[in-house]
Amino acid sequence: MADTIETRLKALEDRAEIAELRARYCHVLDHRDWDALAEMFTEDGEFNGLAHAKGRAEIHQFFSGFVDSMAEGFWHFCTNPTIQLNGDTATGRTSMQYLSVKQGVSYVSAGHYDDKLERVDGVWKFRERKITFYYFAPLSEGFVGKPTYIEIDGTPRVPQTA
Repeated sequence: MADTIETRLKALEDRAEIAELRARYCHVLDHRDWDALAEMFTEDGEFNGLAHAKGRAEIHQFFSGFVDSMAEGFWHFCTNPTIQLNGDTATGRTSMQYLSVKQGVSYVSAGHYDDKLERVDGVWKFRERKITFYYFAPLSEGFVGKPTYIEIDGTPRVPQTA
């Protein structure tokens, strides 16, 4: 099928809607709006990161239970998004920096999200969102020191020296 103005315009609209979904995710996550966050996923959507949650109820439970207690505050900054469209589905990756405060200590971390997206009733939603962390370290140590590289479940990836 030849690229028509209409198909090219639709692709641009889809990309803009997906970009808005990803940005809104950061805002509702940082504001701890778990109802809105769960609704951003398909009914049987999945979140993989620190734990696996499938379906809106489990996603809501994971974020309101585990994530809500992880830190007094957190802020997500996402950049470098890619999107591969395929009709009513899409995939892509977004780089992420995550700043947080836990027990009065500031932390910095970075990683990326791998997304599988689906248009449901005309609205783009996450079918699956998987986060991979590169490191998590006290801000005073930062990524120029010896940050703690972590697995998706939060355990150290390599043995840490004292």
